[in-house]
Amino acid sequence: MTFFLQYAWLIPALPLLGFALITFTPLRQSKPASTWTATGLMLAATLVAIGLLAAVAGASHAVVEGEGFTFPAPAVVQRFAWAPAGSSTFSMGVYIDSPVAVMLAMVTITATCIHLFSIGYMASNPRQSRFFSFISLFTSAMLLMTMADNLLLFFMAWEIMGLCSYLLIGFLYERPQAYRAAVKAFITTRIGDVLMMVGLVYLWTQAGSLALGTGEGEIFNPEFLKRIGSEPGMLGMSHASGIALLLFCGTIGKSAQFPLHVWLPDAMEGPTPVSALIHAATMVAAGVFLVARTYPIFLADNGTALTVVRFIGAFTALFAATIAVAQYDIKRILAYSTLSQLGFMVAALGIGGWVAGMFHLLTHAFFKALLFLGSGAVIHAMEGTVAIEKLHHRDEYAAQQTAQDIRNMGGLRTKLPWTFWTYSIGYLALAGIVPFAGFWSKDEILAHAMEDGNFVVYGVLTLAAFLTAFYMTRQWLLVFFGAFRGEKPVVFVNTEPHPVGHDDHLGHDDHPGHANHADAHAAHSPWHESPTMTAALVVLASFALTAGLFNLPFHNIPGSFWLARLWGQEVAEINWLVAGISLLVAGSGIAAGWLAYRSAFAAAQDTDPLDARVPGMFRLLNEKYRIDELYAASFGRLTAILTLAWAVLDSLLLDGIVDGVGKLTLFISRVNFIIDDTLLNDGPDALASGTNAVGRQARRLQTGKAQDYVAYVFAGALALAMLYLYVIKK
Repeated sequence: MTFFLQYAWLIPALPLLGFALITFTPLRQSKPASTWTATGLMLAATLVAIGLLAAVAGASHAVVEGEGFTFPAPAVVQRFAWAPAGSSTFSMGVYIDSPVAVMLAMVTITATCIHLFSIGYMASNPRQSRFFSFISLFTSAMLLMTMADNLLLFFMAWEIMGLCSYLLIGFLYERPQAYRAAVKAFITTRIGDVLMMVGLVYLWTQAGSLALGTGEGEIFNPEFLKRIGSEPGMLGMSHASGIALLLFCGTIGKSAQFPLHVWLPDAMEGPTPVSALIHAATMVAAGVFLVARTYPIFLADNGTALTVVRFIGAFTALFAATIAVAQYDIKRILAYSTLSQLGFMVAALGIGGWVAGMFHLLTHAFFKALLFLGSGAVIHAMEGTVAIEKLHHRDEYAAQQTAQDIRNMGGLRTKLPWTFWTYSIGYLALAGIVPFAGFWSKDEILAHAMEDGNFVVYGVLTLAAFLTAFYMTRQWLLVFFGAFRGEKPVVFVNTEPHPVGHDDHLGHDDHPGHANHADAHAAHSPWHESPTMTAALVVLASFALTAGLFNLPFHNIPGSFWLARLWGQEVAEINWLVAGISLLVAGSGIAAGWLAYRSAFAAAQDTDPLDARVPGMFRLLNEKYRIDELYAASFGRLTAILTLAWAVLDSLLLDGIVDGVGKLTLFISRVNFIIDDTLLNDGPDALASGTNAVGRQARRLQTGKAQDYVAYVFAGALALAMLYLYVIKK
């Protein structure tokens, strides 16, 4: 076990090696070599991460029965001097405690499954090697961020993830929708990141350090936390409140909380494995992990910052769940579900449920990655159907969007049995049905809210849980039950230029029929399941089913409260009243979804039952409360006005200043040329020419004849005598 503790740095280094090999060597020219290299190195990192978790768990004996949060003691701290910082030296390194060890195991397991799934899903993409290069770099950055020993290294890895997110969302950059979504995600998350960076600077000015830990000179030192929690800072808040809220802005951006949530649904323009890796299991969870990692600062101000955290989290959970009810795109339903579940995690941290929030982060990563990959398997099959393949000849993007519309599906449980059963496990876990993983983690959040008297948060999250069960039942029924409606689909109308044709296929599937023409599909069935994709789904489904066992809330069962005890936090027994209400709420949501949609959509063009009953509300939810339009009408127009003003300022003032400086510089250079040419060039040249002339004349005196030299001596003596007689003596 000592090996895993000593060589923990290999966990981010191995996927980074995969990125380097694919990017900088001829390996990138071979799809099989690059894909299996990246996947093999990711698997190796997973084995090291699991070994590290076992080593940390074996060395940890922390059991806490008291109340409150305790920052876990580290198992590994490896630092090296990096840069001078005034009178001290800034160090970089890794800081691994029990929460980090669990996070590393979760990230590597889900990332390995996503790598494996992508081997089949991206097989027909001509840039498959580049895709694996990008996801390897992203995974390496996520792992480095998790184990960073200070917030500067944390932020550096955080920004690398932002870059990789931009590259992967816009991976199919031929599409205007894809590159716009990438820019939107990059700019929106940068808003939060800039404020987070201000928070880091603020923290540095107060602590003189960004190093994690409770020791002297570290940011969680009790005396330091007490001081910043009591001293007033900006806007009448304590230093701790200001720092915590600025750091939380990074969470709002990265974890797509309201009001910076608008980038995440559009990010579904990236390939489906990107949605699973970045926008379900890892990157968006990084924002939640930021709050969890800096939790002592949030606690230091007596609850001011956490009040904001719980409000934003609870509101986002309900807000996003209502939007998911009225969406038709299978991936966007899951995207809004992700927003909602992230809201659950943020709200849990806001009410003091640190273990509950982190527990839900872990279980959600498994079942939401499963659901995204399952949706990818469905899309992969739908793209091979005859109707969509015909559309693909005219417009590749419209074909894909049509394939993602749940109205065009139906009856897929018999056509894709492995996908159906694994997807069903993910659906039940997300809906909160016992014994699936989502029940245990979501119930712990609700129990914490109830027991601590946060009844508003409890009510909001309970309503969000009902809607979650409802919209997931809606999706599950329309995708897997009823008759298949894809022969006459609702066709997506693409209003954008679409230069990519069938011969320039940028799709994702690996079956040979997709590369052929539509007549070949008459004999070739698209309903098959790739072995690599199915294997990834089965592994994730097993965790979606069993991950709740990591923190069972029973004292009389061996292994219960394993995560809480491993993390050194207080344990919380099951609240049977809350558990019963949670099951009732989840069952009610499922029943409502079943009643509303069990016989809906006999044809793809049918009206949604909710749209028929409440058309105005359904349209508002389908249009996402028109938040994007609001931003376009306000911030977008303001930006356009500022851009126009800047253009006018640039042309009238700045251009004139620049041109004037240029003309002045030209005048000075001409004057300088005249001075240089006249005084510095001609003067020395004339002096040199005169010296040469004198030298030539003087050289004639050197004849080499003795009689000439005697004559010169006689003439000189005569001249001196005359000088003496007639000048000096006189």
